[in-house]
Amino acid sequence: MAKETLHAQDYFWHVIINPNACNQECFSNWGTISTKLGQNGIRHEMHKSDASGRGIEIARELCQKGERHLIVIGGDGTINEVVNGIFTAGINTQEVYLAVLPLGRGNDWARTHKFPGNFIDSIDLLLKGNFIRHDIGKVETIQNGQKAAERYFINIAGFGFDADVIYDTTYNKPHFLGISVYILSLIRTLFHFKAPEITVKTPDHTFSGKSFLSIAAICQYNGGGMRQAPMAKPNDGLLDVVVIPNVGKLKVIANLKHIFTGNHLNKLKGIEVFSTPSLTISSKQLVRGEVEGEVLRNGDYNIQLLPSALNTLSALE
Repeated sequence: MAKETLHAQDYFWHVIINPNACNQECFSNWGTISTKLGQNGIRHEMHKSDASGRGIEIARELCQKGERHLIVIGGDGTINEVVNGIFTAGINTQEVYLAVLPLGRGNDWARTHKFPGNFIDSIDLLLKGNFIRHDIGKVETIQNGQKAAERYFINIAGFGFDADVIYDTTYNKPHFLGISVYILSLIRTLFHFKAPEITVKTPDHTFSGKSFLSIAAICQYNGGGMRQAPMAKPNDGLLDVVVIPNVGKLKVIANLKHIFTGNHLNKLKGIEVFSTPSLTISSKQLVRGEVEGEVLRNGDYNIQLLPSALNTLSALE
């Protein structure tokens, strides 16, 4: 895997922190993080992303001012916001170096990159300076034949059941926290979800039929540790697409453990798996979409890969 070693002490880093991530654990640990960064010669300034969309604004403004070295403290949603800020700043994104100290609830992106379980150890990873050229995805929502919205992603874009679960998690959030939030929404969504008729098209492959779930993956994990795309690599220049046809509710529950291990590709019949630099998803019915837990605007979808578009900290060899 192509990588670059960066001497982090040679640069000034802007830290974007979500004080609300993981029940404010991020902000409560900021003093410890800042002290260790300073002790190791990492010059830095902190910026609070304390409202929805604020991470996009902060990252965009920093990049437009010429800053190119960013640290995210938070979860997958905060990472997604910062990525979208970078890619809407009108700059050469290959100049940007993004480090993450994962302190969210799911930390799915960090799982693929084999980050240490302790955020303090992630600072040691930054000191080693192992950066890779990471692929980035872009989803365009199409309404009446026109682009209505776009969103970038660094992990997985999900459509169908996956996105309905995120929608339920976002708008019907229970009063307790943790991975059980996702599992509760998953079970609740199962009772009313009806697989839509969709068409998935790539330059050399077409799927048409009822689809329970479709994903376009750059990395492997989604939904708080579900290994939905075990074959995905973050810098191979391809999206790994998994289309699960309509399956019964009991079969989904029975195979949950296999989705967490990645064995569902062998256990569930009729799954289609293919790799592509671009695809479209269309339907006459409502098909919800999501990226990194952020619900997309409804419509048809154009999805494309931007290869080697961003430098990211990684523990991958």
